[in-house]
Amino acid sequence: MVFQPVLLPVPRIRVRPRNETVYQALLNEEAAPWLADLLARRLEQPVSWQGILRPALGALPDPATILGLDRAVARIVRAIAAGEKVIFACDHDLDGTASAAVLWRAFNGYFAVPEERLQVVTSHRLTEGYGLTQPVVERILGSGATLVITADKGSADEERIGRLKAAGLDVIVTDHHLLPEEGPPPSAFAVVNPSGADSGYDPHVCGAAVAFLVMAKVRAQLLESGLRPEIPSLKGLLDYVAVATVADCVALRPDRSAANRILVRHGLALLNEKKRLAWQVFCAEQEGPVTAETVAFRLAPCISASGRLDWPDAGFRFLIAADVGEAVRQWRILQAENEERRRIEKELRQRALVQASAMTGQSLVLYFEDGHCGVHGITASRLAEAFGKPAALFAPKGTGGVTAEGPPHPDDGPVLASGSFRGVPGFHVRDALQAVSDRRPGLLRGFGGHEGAAGATLAAADIPCFAELFEVAVRAQLGEEPRRPDLWVDGDWPAERLTLATVDCLDALDPWGKDFPAPVLYGRFTVRSSRELGNGAHRRLLLEKEGVCFEAVWFNVADGAGGGSGIKVGETKTFVYRLGDNRFRGKRSLQLRILALGDGEA
Repeated sequence: MVFQPVLLPVPRIRVRPRNETVYQALLNEEAAPWLADLLARRLEQPVSWQGILRPALGALPDPATILGLDRAVARIVRAIAAGEKVIFACDHDLDGTASAAVLWRAFNGYFAVPEERLQVVTSHRLTEGYGLTQPVVERILGSGATLVITADKGSADEERIGRLKAAGLDVIVTDHHLLPEEGPPPSAFAVVNPSGADSGYDPHVCGAAVAFLVMAKVRAQLLESGLRPEIPSLKGLLDYVAVATVADCVALRPDRSAANRILVRHGLALLNEKKRLAWQVFCAEQEGPVTAETVAFRLAPCISASGRLDWPDAGFRFLIAADVGEAVRQWRILQAENEERRRIEKELRQRALVQASAMTGQSLVLYFEDGHCGVHGITASRLAEAFGKPAALFAPKGTGGVTAEGPPHPDDGPVLASGSFRGVPGFHVRDALQAVSDRRPGLLRGFGGHEGAAGATLAAADIPCFAELFEVAVRAQLGEEPRRPDLWVDGDWPAERLTLATVDCLDALDPWGKDFPAPVLYGRFTVRSSRELGNGAHRRLLLEKEGVCFEAVWFNVADGAGGGSGIKVGETKTFVYRLGDNRFRGKRSLQLRILALGDGEA
């Protein structure tokens, strides 16, 4: 398929401001000045330098302040003691899949609950939607279970929880998504959600982390009550929590979520020990240690792809695989589904870019009758990055589903459209959807999410009306100044600092991610050589700065900002880049990873 070329807006290159209070505090703790400078461009409050370098597991806050935790733990312990059948109802992304793995391993591997008393259920993302959907309820009602534990969902599912309660089942909600304005679902036996204003706990932890915290308290109660004489520490489950935290794009900034940094740091260390068969298979295809970036770009897309295109079973089976053959089989399935996801997403992204480039508002709301709901979130992210605007993609609910039955008959009622939303810095996606709902009650059939991402359902015929109201909500938060993408940089470092030793220092500060982005630099370089890589989508460069030459690579150069496809040998240009650690067959070399071309000085 031939795609129409799109002229993307040139991003504004902006140097991150430095917080002088944070900078001086880090210097006082004897942090290297250049590292203190780097961190002071990310943190708003002083944080212990040693706490950043070596976050201690013992410093993880006690979740006892989360409302509903004690009641949930008591009910779970009672179920284990009585031999009840327990259902884990989990979401279909990596956070939900890892949550299921945490619960399954805790019950079966640590608490000695037989597999036949456990079951995982989820919804088909495309044909059944998010949350504790009606088809999920039907499967639960036919399971013979008496206790349901949700993970990474359930906070906004009162109607379905009410039906389960009426049938005699207890439902414990463990979740991290924002609670509805009316509060937690009253029909739930207990709700454990740190996003509640009165929870007293870090509200930025992911769904798998909440499930882990609940299981840790269950372990303590089982030991205290004597129901289990000995249970190993559950820290062996932190690898699941770490990959879920990275994949779900929750805050990793030390002064915003110390808990997430502790969980990810220790979980990634456990993953790199490769004791779990899944990690043996995954790590065999990686060069060097697995970092947060490895998880975000190589692991998470594959596991999440399963839930985007079809049932997410392969991801769960991969994570809990009991023999290496099963782990390999499931990983190959995940890789194949991710390749298909990439193909679908690339085609939709190109079409979306064409439409978005013709739109002049502060927001982007697009509708594709033949879209694919499984890749709308990824595509919306690309639009938000490319245009600097909050973006939403809609398609008829279930479009793209492997088991979809086609569009509804006109007599079935209005065609419902589901949409995925992604925001930009300074914008709260769910708050904007709440504003739309408040202004036009009933327009949204359902919505949920958090600051950076959300989902919503409405009648397809109402999308033009919704787009107008969403634009009003966006302007209320972001103002009237025309939007452009911002490319934030940390400074222009001298050539002598561009070394593998610097890369090692930066790796010591991992995890980088949401709210704590990896360093981005800019500088004037002279192009000494330039050649295409692969099919021409990428470019390898040799760049000179201050008499020193550096290998550089620009992936997907045609999609990049600043006209990268027109680079000429001998030119001196401002490049925006990241420091990369190129590993091949056991050898390391420094590599600059080009992100964009700048226009002169930042």
